[in-house]
Amino acid sequence: TAKGPLPPTGMLAELTHRCPLRCPYCSNPVELDRRSSELDTETWLRVFSEAAALGVIQVHVSGGEPTARKDIVEIVRHCARLGLYSNLITSGIGVDEAKLAALADAGLDHVQLSFQGTTPEVNDIVGGLEGAYGQKQELARRIVALGLPLTLNAVIHRRNIGQVEDFVRLAVALKAKRVEIAHTQYY
Repeated sequence: TAKGPLPPTGMLAELTHRCPLRCPYCSNPVELDRRSSELDTETWLRVFSEAAALGVIQVHVSGGEPTARKDIVEIVRHCARLGLYSNLITSGIGVDEAKLAALADAGLDHVQLSFQGTTPEVNDIVGGLEGAYGQKQELARRIVALGLPLTLNAVIHRRNIGQVEDFVRLAVALKAKRVEIAHTQYY
């Protein structure tokens, strides 16, 4: 008998295109959808329920910056209720201590935090936001203090290619469980 494709086990959910950073290599579309055209909370909850019913076991909650959505805690809580492993993919900008604690309480399983460089100079120039490096370091400390697994994510390009080893050192210093070194993807 012919077998069809296996059901998906993972899902990348790009909740929004909104983001405080302006990284030149970003995979956000050239023309970003406005906030008013984002899927509403009810639709996202239905999508996650349907994904779980299909066999999805892991959801990567992404964007843009997913924490820009007011319903991010509700979304994570719904994923936890469904038994979905949730991974928050974040720039770390605008994620204060209260929001991080609320996400952890809602059942968040993992945080993947992006760094654009291993020094404030490179990180902040590439991301287009002065002070971002310090905010990312502080959030990384809070993530680890809450007992959430942390992955440090770095997209490599000509401005930071000389820092690859330093990204690994930074991940160790921040007590990350994992480091992801990615290449720039062109769209």
